[in-house]
Amino acid sequence: MGEKDRRKPTMLEAQLSVWVMVAIIGIGMVLGMRVEFLMIVAAIWAMLMARRLGYTWGEMEKAIGQKIGRLTSTILIMWVIGLMLGAMMYSGTLPMIIYYGFELINPQYLYVSSFLVCCVMSVITGSSWSSAGTAGVACLAVASGLGLDTGITAGAVIAGAVFGDKISPMSETTNLAPACAGTDLYTHVKSQLWTTIPAWIVCVILYTILGSGTVVSSTALPENAVVMMEQLDQMYTWNPLLLLPLVLILVGALTKKPVVPTLVFAGILAGILGMIIQGFTPANAALSMVSGFKADMIAPENMELAPIVTTLLNRGGMQSMASIVLICYCGFSLTTILIHAGFLDKAIEPLMRNLDSRWKTMLTAEIAIFGIHAIAGNSYVSSVFVGETWRKPFIKNGMGRPCLSRTLEDVGTCVSCLFPWGNSGAFYFTTLGIAAYGVGGYAPYVVFPYVCPLMALILAILGIGIYKIKPEDIDKELKLADQEEGVSISAI
Repeated sequence: MGEKDRRKPTMLEAQLSVWVMVAIIGIGMVLGMRVEFLMIVAAIWAMLMARRLGYTWGEMEKAIGQKIGRLTSTILIMWVIGLMLGAMMYSGTLPMIIYYGFELINPQYLYVSSFLVCCVMSVITGSSWSSAGTAGVACLAVASGLGLDTGITAGAVIAGAVFGDKISPMSETTNLAPACAGTDLYTHVKSQLWTTIPAWIVCVILYTILGSGTVVSSTALPENAVVMMEQLDQMYTWNPLLLLPLVLILVGALTKKPVVPTLVFAGILAGILGMIIQGFTPANAALSMVSGFKADMIAPENMELAPIVTTLLNRGGMQSMASIVLICYCGFSLTTILIHAGFLDKAIEPLMRNLDSRWKTMLTAEIAIFGIHAIAGNSYVSSVFVGETWRKPFIKNGMGRPCLSRTLEDVGTCVSCLFPWGNSGAFYFTTLGIAAYGVGGYAPYVVFPYVCPLMALILAILGIGIYKIKPEDIDKELKLADQEEGVSISAI
C-alpha cells in the first residue's frame, strides 16, 4: 500500500476515532479496569481506523517508536527518582525530616500548620500521597482528638500535599508535564511559581483565618503520632549529615546541573550514609534502590511496626515507577496514532478555528484537562493528550511551552483530589477517612484546584508570565512542533 493510497480522515471518521476512544477509557475506568490496558485497546481502535486511511502497521509502529524515543530522558529521570527515594528512606534522610517536622504541628494553629508541614514533606518526597498518608494522617488524628473540623484539616493537608507534588523535581507529574509540552524540567518548575505561589499565599491566609477562633484544651499529639515518632527514634540514628543528599539536590538545581546524574549521586550518597551512620547492610541499600525500601529491613527484632510507620516508610525503588512509565508508553502510543493519522487535528478543527486569543486557548485547554481527567481518573492521560493537542494553539497565540506545561499541572495535578472515583480521590478518602463532598467534606477547603487554574487564566488575559513568543519566532516554533509530531506517518 503506497503513499498515493492514503487519504485524510473525514470529520465523521475523526470524531468516531476520538469518541470511541473516550468511551473505551471512560467505561473501562467505571468498571475498575487499569488505564494502561484501556489505552492499549483504544490504540488498537485508532490503528484500525488508521488502516482505513491507508497506513500500514509498520509505519504506525515506527511512528510510535520515534515518539517514545523522545521520552527517554524523562523516563530515565522517573527511574532515578524511584532509586533516590528508596535510598533516602533507607538512610534515614526523609524519616528525619518527617520526625522533626512533627514539631511544627501546633494544635493551636492546626489548619495552617497541617498545610505547611505537608508542603514541606511533599516537596521533599515529590509525592502527595506519602505526605497525606503520613503527616496528613497525624494531623487528622490531632484534629479529631481536639474536636476540630476534620473537613478543614483534610483540605489543608491535601492542599499542602498537592503543592509539593506540583513543583517538586522529584514528582513524576512534574517530570511528565514538561515532556508532554516539549520543555525542560527546571524551566517548568520555574514557570509554575507564577500560579503556585499566589495559591500558596491564599491557602496560608485562609487556613490562618479559619483557625483564628479555635480554642483547644490540650496541645499533646495523639497516641498514634507519638508511637510513630518513638518507633522512628528506635529504628534510626539522627545526624545532620543525613541532610547532605538534599543539599546535593538543591545545589544541583540552583546550578542547573543535569538532573539524572544529580539524583543518582544523591541516591548513592544516601546509601553510603545509611551504611556509615545507621550501620545498615549494603544488600538492603541496593534492594531499597531497586525494589523499594521496607521498614522491616531495619526494624529492631521483636518490634511490631505500627501501620502509620509502614505507610510512611514502605516506598521508593525503581520498580515503583513502573506504572507511570507504562502509562507514558501506552498513552503516547495512542496519541501518536491519533495525531499522525490526522484524527485529532480533524476532530478539534472547529474548536481550533476559534482559538484566536490567549484566554480562549487557556480556557479550552483547562476544560479539556479537567474533562479528560474526570474520565481517566488521573492526570497522566490528560497531560499526554492536551500537551500534544494544544501545543500549536499555545504557540500561535504567543504563549511558550513552559506556559503549556504549567497549565497541565495547574489543572491536572491539582484537581485529582476532586474526583472520588479517581486514584487520588480514592486514596485521600481511604487514607484520611474524609469524603470529598457532603457534610464535613474536604472539597470546599482544598483551595489549590480553584486558585491555580484561575490564576493561569488571569495571567493569560494579562499577558504576564506566559513566556511570550515573539511574533517573528512563532513560525519557527510551529515548524519545530511539526517536526516533533512528524506531521504525518507518511513522512517517516
